[in-house]
Amino acid sequence: MDLERLTALIDAYGSEPRRWPTHERQAALTLLATSAEAQAHLREAAALDALLAVRLPEIEPSASLKARVLAQTRQRPVATPGWRAQIAEALAQLFPRGQAMPQFAALALALAIGIGAGLSNVDLGSDGDMISYQLAAAANPVYFEE
Repeated sequence: MDLERLTALIDAYGSEPRRWPTHERQAALTLLATSAEAQAHLREAAALDALLAVRLPEIEPSASLKARVLAQTRQRPVATPGWRAQIAEALAQLFPRGQAMPQFAALALALAIGIGAGLSNVDLGSDGDMISYQLAAAANPVYFEE
């Protein structure tokens, strides 16, 4: 057990040795008995544990705060729009002037280019892709005799 591992144990499990993993507890306690730096880190962790253990008082909201929150919930519409209205609203936010056609045309063009590029690189079976096939053909030319 070294100081770095003990520090990691204290940071992860707190200052109480009973919370530490059982297979490392005895080695950690031995290091604590001999190292002043380890003891200082344990004291800092104990102070933090004490701060975290303090129970905070429950705070009851005031009557005016409750009234304001309830008034705001009553002002909101109860009915939610249908899915078509939600899609129309999202499109209106994306294209505020209503000119969605150029954006959709650009999207369709990018999609067509992507599909075309994907289909143009058709696998030729066991020979591999087009470049491999062309390289193999260039390396091993076939000559026809007449």
